[in-house]
Amino acid sequence: MTKILKNRTRIFVLCLCYSILICNSTFCQSYAFTGGQWFIKSRFKKVTVYSVNGTISFTKPSSIDSVIDLNGKFVIPPFGDAHTHNLDGGFNLKEMIAKYLTEGVFYVQVLGNNGEGSAAVRPALEKFKKIDVTYANGLLTSTYGHGFFPYEPLAMGIYAPYLQFKYADSIKKSRIVENKAYYFLDSKTDVDTKWPLIMKYKPDHIKICLNDAKNYPEKRKLERADDNGLSEEVAAYVVQKAHSLGLRVFAHIETADDARICAKIGVDVLAHLPGYYWDGTKETSAKYCMTKKDVRLFKKAGLAVIPTINIDGTTKFDSSGNPIYNRTNFLAAVAYEKKMLRLMYRANIPIALGGDYFGNTVAPEIDSLIKYDFFSNKDLLKLYSTITPQIIFPHRKIGEFAEGYEASFLVLRENPLLNIEAIKDIVLRVKEGSFIKL
Repeated sequence: MTKILKNRTRIFVLCLCYSILICNSTFCQSYAFTGGQWFIKSRFKKVTVYSVNGTISFTKPSSIDSVIDLNGKFVIPPFGDAHTHNLDGGFNLKEMIAKYLTEGVFYVQVLGNNGEGSAAVRPALEKFKKIDVTYANGLLTSTYGHGFFPYEPLAMGIYAPYLQFKYADSIKKSRIVENKAYYFLDSKTDVDTKWPLIMKYKPDHIKICLNDAKNYPEKRKLERADDNGLSEEVAAYVVQKAHSLGLRVFAHIETADDARICAKIGVDVLAHLPGYYWDGTKETSAKYCMTKKDVRLFKKAGLAVIPTINIDGTTKFDSSGNPIYNRTNFLAAVAYEKKMLRLMYRANIPIALGGDYFGNTVAPEIDSLIKYDFFSNKDLLKLYSTITPQIIFPHRKIGEFAEGYEASFLVLRENPLLNIEAIKDIVLRVKEGSFIKL
């Protein structure tokens, strides 16, 4: 009996020591970070920063457990991906988390997923606390509207987009992930009836789909897969119900009028820049592309925008799914997107960065913004490390280095204001006072 008690005591002590070790490795230690140059108010400032219980302080605490000399390196807030469809279930989960951490992305916003998938992975994400993720848990659309594609074909094992459209009539007979990955809402009555199902998976935000809503009645009658979305009336009702619960509404849009409707009905964030998928031709520009007047409208409505400029609508595809590239149209689209984004940025319209990908991170979007010189190095750094995380988690103290903010940051070898590619050379990652190991 004495031996058993001794063994139990030993186990208790080991567990206690392990708990203390865990505490010391995360929120209980106080660190002094010296010799670093911190990105504060859009410039790098050499200052000593303290991490106390996982938060930033510029006041030296009464005790310091460790002093870390950053040796002149450059410190920036972690990045965010504001529009993705990753982390939806266990498939490729470990690899995607590792990829995000490698790139310095700590905050991820999923704007379309299967509610069952997020329910399966949330416990693991919350346990390991490596990246923070929010989920839409389904897309709200009309019958056969955008959202039905691509989720129903994927559930059937049809992955190539050109095959999805080739077999659209057969796919329309399937309902494997209805009320999980997408919800058909053709009337306000449908919204009320299905709202408990929409809330079942506890969405962090609501994602609605508009697809040329101005012509909703005619398009709805045709019932072409992926060629429709909510009516303006139903979309407005969804926004009203979501806001009554404190949920923000993000909107997939196709046309400039879709974006104007969003401004009218109180949508919080456009999941695309109007004209993001414009084909670059003059004949279609009026329908898809916004104007300077819309910049003022968006500002007045308080809209934020996730551009997704790397999705190329100027590229066509043959019957086998191979791309057919038109450089002239592509350059016209880039010129339009650059002009509008710069106007919005100068108007202080919040712009968050995201790629709208399955199986990839925000990196291709960042690479395109760099390649085609959309923003200055300073402005792009601010968008990626400050504005994007703050749009994903608007109520958290992240994205800046200020007293009481979360002690989360990346340490770079070189100055990204001189060479923006320096954001890819990360030598240290810290999240809420805890060192992240890849």
